[in-house]
Amino acid sequence: MNDEIEELCDLGVDLADAGSFAKALEAYESAWALLGEPAEAHEDSAWILGNIGYTRFLQGDYSQGRDDLARALSLPGGTENAFLHFRLGQCLYELGDHRRAGEQFRLAFDIEEEAIFVDEDPKYRALLD
Repeated sequence: MNDEIEELCDLGVDLADAGSFAKALEAYESAWALLGEPAEAHEDSAWILGNIGYTRFLQGDYSQGRDDLARALSLPGGTENAFLHFRLGQCLYELGDHRRAGEQFRLAFDIEEEAIFVDEDPKYRALLD
């Protein structure tokens, strides 16, 4: 990841943590714009789009978050990323699709085991039982 993209992503994380979701999305979208064409082929594309999707989840925009995270999973390195599976599972859960949410939580668990559920609402982990 180049330094400017990394700085923008770090800024996005800090802004999202502070509840400044619109500003966080701006930072992530600026990072995305720096990837060049085709952005989807870049090794950092899944991570950036995953952060966009998670920020939308934090905003309560579960449908757009689901779409962004599902797309991120199709990008380089996406299918091996437990964060993406877990965050997609959260969006699906909140949209009422518990079957598919459970599938995503299982995929995340298979990659990261219990660590993926630390500091998360236990309702998500309950779908694995």
